[in-house]
Amino acid sequence: MANVDFTFEGYLDMKKRITDLDMKITDLDMKNRITELREEKGLSMRKLSESLKEKGLSLSTDSLSKYERGVRNPKIENWEKLAKFFKVPVDYLEGRGWSQDDVVEVLLFMIANRYNGYIGDPFYVEVDNGKVFKYGLYKVDLDGVDPKDLPGYKEKMKEYLKQQVTIDKNEKGRKVTHSDDYLQDDYYDDYFDELVGVYAPNDEVVRQSLIDEIDNPTIDLASVLGGLLPGDEIRKIETAYIEFDSEDNLLEELHSRNETFFAFKKILLDNIKSLSDYAFLASIGEGWGVQPSPEYVIAKRLSDELQEKKFDSKMASFKVDPYKASKKNIDAMSVTSNDHELLFEIVAYLLDENKELKKRVDQLENKLPK
Repeated sequence: MANVDFTFEGYLDMKKRITDLDMKITDLDMKNRITELREEKGLSMRKLSESLKEKGLSLSTDSLSKYERGVRNPKIENWEKLAKFFKVPVDYLEGRGWSQDDVVEVLLFMIANRYNGYIGDPFYVEVDNGKVFKYGLYKVDLDGVDPKDLPGYKEKMKEYLKQQVTIDKNEKGRKVTHSDDYLQDDYYDDYFDELVGVYAPNDEVVRQSLIDEIDNPTIDLASVLGGLLPGDEIRKIETAYIEFDSEDNLLEELHSRNETFFAFKKILLDNIKSLSDYAFLASIGEGWGVQPSPEYVIAKRLSDELQEKKFDSKMASFKVDPYKASKKNIDAMSVTSNDHELLFEIVAYLLDENKELKKRVDQLENKLPK
C-alpha cells in the first residue's frame, strides 16, 4: 500500500493534485456546443447540412453527427465557418467557458434561493442571501492554492525570513550563503531560495497571513437581478419554484431544461444583454487558483450592466427634459436644501447658456453656402 500523508500539508497537496487533474480532464471532456446552437435555431441535422451548404460549407449529416458527439473534430477552417454561421466565437462553439443555459440556471437558482442561507452546491461557491463571494465563504477557494501563487508571497516570505534569521543570528543562513550580511536588505533577495530552503522548507508558514490580506468582496447578485428584471417576472420565477423545498430538488428541476426553464430563459435573454455576449460566456473560467469564482465573474458583469442601464435611463430622461432631470438628480444628493437650490440655479444657468449657444451655431450654419 502506498504511503499516505495524513497531515494538513498532505491534504493540501492532494487537493492541488486533484485540481490539476480536474483541469486536464475538463479540457479532454469539453463538449462542443453544435447541438445546443443547432437546436436553438430549431434546425434538424439535415436542415443544418443544407443551410451550411448554402453558405459554402459542405458537411454531410454523418459528419455533423460525429462532430456533435465528439467522435471527430472539425478542421480549423470548418470550426471558423460553423462559428460564423451560428454567430458565436470559435471558443464558445468548441465548448469553452459557460454555456448560455449554464448561466441561466445559476441566475434562476439565485432568484429562487435569494432568501436562503449559505449554499455550497451546486456551484461550489458559498452564497449568503443572494451575495456571491469572490473566493468563497472564508476564502475556502484559496486553501488549496500553492502559497507561491498567492499575491505578495515573496515580500511576506522575506519578512518571515528576517525574523527567523534574527532569532537564529544567521547560523543556518551562513552555512548555505557563506555570507553574514543579513542586516542588508539585498541579502534576502540575493539568497532568497537558499534561505527559504533552511528556514522555511514548508511554504505553509506564510499561507494564512497571505490569505488574510486578500480582499474577498461580495456582490449582491439577487439585488442586481432585481434591478435588471421587472418585478413581476421575478415574482413569477419565485412562485414557479417555491414548491421545491430543497436545493437538490430545485437543481434537478432546473437541470431538466423543461418548458418552464426555457420560458424563463427567454425572459432573462430579453432583459440581460450579457447573456447574448458569447465572447463573455466563453471567457468565464472555473475559478481555479487565485482566479475569481465564475459566479462572481457573472455577478460583476451583470452589476456593470445594471450600472450602464441606470446611466442610459438618466441620459434618456435628460434628453426629454434636462431641467427636470437635473433637478431630480440634485434633489437626490445628500446636501442642504439651500445647496440644492444653489446647485440647480448653476445647472439651469449652464443649460440656458448651452441652449443659446446651440441657437447661435444653428444660425451660423444657415449662413454657410450650401
